Amino acid sequence: MESNSTDCTHFTLPSGQKMPSVGFGCWKIPNAKTAECVYEAIKCGYRCIDEAAAYGNEKEAGEGIKRAIDEGIVTRADLFITSKLWMTYHRPENVPLAC
Repeated sequence: MESNSTDCTHFTLPSGQKMPSVGFGCWKIPNAKTAECVYEAIKCGYRCIDEAAAYGNEKEAGEGIKRAIDEGIVTRADLFITSKLWMTYHRPENVPLAC
């Protein structure tokens, strides 16, 4: 990845896509509030949503993303959804289960 030294708002990926350098993190958002928080973050302009299975709120984050897409605020192609592979799933045979 390269970043323009005068513009730190994004990273240019090898594909040429520009990924936002700041994302909305879902860590410690209560499940009951996650969908609404993610939806509002997208409405405010966030295009990168940071998630992980360990957060326990991936389903709810997906609901917020779906709502924003359904309402025409964004398309799926506009968003970067990042996640992490928990350290107990690093063996190749465990990766599909974690995904």
